[in-house]
Amino acid sequence: MCESEPRAPVTEEERREAEQLETELDKYFFTVFDGSSPEDVSHAKQLWTSLSLLPPLESRLVNADIRQRLPVAPTKHDETLLVVDTNAALKPSSSDHRDRLQEVRHQKQRQEERQRYMDMARRREEIINLLHQQRQKRIQRETVSLLTPGRGSGVREHLETNVEEVRRLQ
Repeated sequence: MCESEPRAPVTEEERREAEQLETELDKYFFTVFDGSSPEDVSHAKQLWTSLSLLPPLESRLVNADIRQRLPVAPTKHDETLLVVDTNAALKPSSSDHRDRLQEVRHQKQRQEERQRYMDMARRREEIINLLHQQRQKRIQRETVSLLTPGRGSGVREHLETNVEEVRRLQ
């Protein structure tokens, strides 16, 4: 039926039949809410239909036809290579050349990371050695201060046992 054609008015009997058919379909397809107000029923129907539908495309986190990552911007080094290799782009070996350049970059990056970790390990060892030296100096100062005259003899005995325990630990 075209939009431009006039429609015949709906009679009261047709409207009742449509409502009856709709209520029968609702009973068949939807959960029946006996004793609930019409507002509650409509809200419940909206809830159930919204739960059964998939979310709209706009609200999805990932869409299949949208690229998630932007292309990487070329660096100065890449631009100079592109200027030099304008004719090489037509050759089939240009992809091999790019692969080799990328591999060289990855190796250089791995070497830099390895060097950084080695520097961190060396610095850690230096700190541990420094702390050990400071501990030894502190123990020596404590032994000298406790062995000076004027202190009680009980302190000297305690110090000697502490020194022996430290030597056993080393």
